[in-house]
Order: sequence, then structure tokens, then C-alpha cells
Amino acid sequence: MKTEILEKIKGQLIISCQAFEDNPLYGADHMLTIAECARAGGAKALRICWPDQVKKIKEHMDLPVIGIYKQFREGMCLYDDVFITPTYETAREMIEAGSDIVALDGTLRKRTAKELETMIRRLKADFPHIPLMADIATMEEGLLCEAIGFDILSTTLSGYTRETMSDSKEPDYRLAGELKQKTRCFVNAEGRIWEQAQLERIMEEKPDSVTIGTSVTNPMAITRRFLSTFEKCREAEKNEAEF
Repeated sequence: MKTEILEKIKGQLIISCQAFEDNPLYGADHMLTIAECARAGGAKALRICWPDQVKKIKEHMDLPVIGIYKQFREGMCLYDDVFITPTYETAREMIEAGSDIVALDGTLRKRTAKELETMIRRLKADFPHIPLMADIATMEEGLLCEAIGFDILSTTLSGYTRETMSDSKEPDYRLAGELKQKTRCFVNAEGRIWEQAQLERIMEEKPDSVTIGTSVTNPMAITRRFLSTFEKCREAEKNEAEF
């Protein structure tokens, strides 16, 4: 079954459908609508956050679902703390909700390699049919996650950890390519893919799948992005008029 689900997402564009509490699209019913739009557009797999939303979507759709549990707490720093399916319990909830694959943070922020390995081995023992995806930021993390038993390595967190944060708005093409060259795992390219040219460029690294989220499924973020450019242009016009 594990091989079968990996074959289903191999060579596919995965669409990540997520919205948080500050977004009008927050909630299982809204996410089902977004997921249906993604399917109608041709998506063959989805990345979905939280058990209630996975359950809702699996009740109405038969696409493979990569489940994640983003767990936030007051005072945490997203660059320093683990928040993507951080515990065995959150991973189990995602599996019980119907996730075909579960993605977990594969970094060592505020935990040891042994702690991560213990959790992964327990999940693999209890749910051997569920592939596990490691959301990582560096090549070193990729090698570690391969060694401790992850089935999929994803570039999701590159640029979003203290070690890798930068002003770059480009996907991590290099990491995607190195993971393909230096590991035997299934590789998913994800993160900061906003333009078709960026997608074309990352496809040159031969990832097994690509995941796109915000640039497709978050109208609020898309509006802000265009508005930022619009305001810069208006400001430039104003400055020109003053001369």
C-alpha cells in the first residue's frame, strides 16, 4: 500500500489547501471548496492541514491527501520552533482522520536526532502502511531523515528556519537537486513557488513531485502581493509628479 500511494503522487503537482484563523477561508467547509477547485483544475493530490479538514475532504474526494497538523502556541517563533506535526499524537490524529501520507517537521530545532528517530520508528511500527514525509530545510537534515526512515523528503522549510532564513524569494532549487542526487528517497519540491518560471526551473532538478500552496489557494495572500506591487507603482508615479 505504501508503494501504491507513492506511485499515485509520483510525477504529480500537489496543491496545498490551507487557511488559518485570520483568513476568511478558515474551516473545513471552505477547504473542501478550495480542494474541489484544485481537483477541477487538474490536481491529482492535496496537502491538507488538521484532522477535521482531512476528514471532510476524504469524505467527498478520492484524491491522495498529505496530512499535516500545524500546532501553534503562544510565544513560539516559527523560525526556531517545530510546529508541523510535532508529536506522535498529532501524527496519529492525522492518520486516523484519513491522511494517506503524513508530513512532519524533519528539523532538529529544540530536539535531538534521537528524539526525532524514536518518534518516527514508533509511527512506522504502528502505521507501517503510511508513508512519512520530512519537511526539511537543509541537505544535512535530508540525510538524517533518510537514515531514520522517512519515505519522502520535502524542501518545505528551506528559508523558514533560523539557519536558512534569507531575503531570497526563490525556491531552493539547489536543495531539491541535491536531495535527488544524494539520497534514495522520494523527493518533493515545495516552498516559495509563485511563478510559472520558478516551477519550470525547479522541474529541471527532477523532483518526484512538486507542491504549490499559497500562490494557488490563498486569495488573501495573492491580493496582498499584487497590492504591494500596485502601491509601489503608485508611489513611483507620485514621486515623478513632484519633480
